[in-house]
Amino acid sequence: MDENTLEFRVLFNDVDIKRMSSDRYLPIMDLGRINIILQAGLMRSFIKNKWVPVSRVATIRYKYPLKFFQKYTLKSRIIYWDEEWVWTEHLFQKNGKKTTVGITKITFLGPDGMVPISDVIEAYGHPVSRIEMPDVIKELMKVELSLQDL
Repeated sequence: MDENTLEFRVLFNDVDIKRMSSDRYLPIMDLGRINIILQAGLMRSFIKNKWVPVSRVATIRYKYPLKFFQKYTLKSRIIYWDEEWVWTEHLFQKNGKKTTVGITKITFLGPDGMVPISDVIEAYGHPVSRIEMPDVIKELMKVELSLQDL
């Protein structure tokens, strides 16, 4: 449940002219979620059970651009879960200043379909305290419901 941190630098494949391209943020957030799985010691269980994380919703708020060759930090953490879904927050920071924040809603799929989050917590093997649903998740759930018919 701890915040996970990864260090990066904006490179050639990340930019569109001078700044990090918007299409690069989601794959980097994927790395943040994989790092959560690794740091929790769950990779062996994921491989053994053939579980894979799958995103359903992602939202990103850009505040300041990351420019070519700049170093930045990605801080990722779980901010809520229920029986089917896990919401993660991803903060992009440059010199300790927040540049971008992303939130994703993910689930885990196995050979038989959706994996109950209780199975993932059981594989973790440590007690976890329930997290109260943040207001931002309530609002994102409303937005998601409004998009169902599209």
